[in-house]
Amino acid sequence: MKFSIRRFNEWLIVVLFAILVPVLFSFVRGGDSLLPYNWHYIFNPHPSTVLIGLAAVDAIEMFGGGKPAGFSIIWETASMYLNVVLYLMIGPYLLLMGYRKAILNENRSKPWYWYIGAVICIGSLSVIPTELLKQKVFSNTKESAAESRTKDLMRAELAEVGFATAQHEILQDGVDESFQVEDLNMEGLKFQHEVESVQSDTLITLVASTPEQPDYQVTMEVRPYNRSVLKQRN
Repeated sequence: MKFSIRRFNEWLIVVLFAILVPVLFSFVRGGDSLLPYNWHYIFNPHPSTVLIGLAAVDAIEMFGGGKPAGFSIIWETASMYLNVVLYLMIGPYLLLMGYRKAILNENRSKPWYWYIGAVICIGSLSVIPTELLKQKVFSNTKESAAESRTKDLMRAELAEVGFATAQHEILQDGVDESFQVEDLNMEGLKFQHEVESVQSDTLITLVASTPEQPDYQVTMEVRPYNRSVLKQRN
């Protein structure tokens, strides 16, 4: 067999194994589950899926007002280090040793572990760009959850200020052009609330904002003597 054809066949075998191994592994994991479920973490080509899963749970907790659990050393998180060793150390090591062994061989034929290293290295080529993309998605998801929670809290607090404003006018007849939110003597407000306009005592427009999200604010129309007292818009 000519040299170029032999090299082509070697890499063809590697590519076939790179395709067949994930398919067979998926078959083993699915259906009757011939292997325990957690075993698949050992050969996880995209270890950041563990982080994204844990981060998604934390994002839900943050959105619901709970405290995120964060990350701890468990089997799933520890397996990420095994994946790094497998794809970035063991794979290249087997590939290099296989090349060195082939050089000493008269026929330049590759040993069996060269094929394993080549398959692992091909798999690792998809790991890095995929991991970078997933980490970006993870970061955006966490930031989005925090921003959504801030907006929800701002709208809820503005509703409280709006009700207090309507009550202040009805009970104390105290809303005029000089009215300010500070006149309500509400303590513990986390956001900035301002009176945008006062059109007599029938329509007061309030605005809520926060320095954390300078491009976002919530506006509320307060009509103390209307059946629909509050009307909020973003």
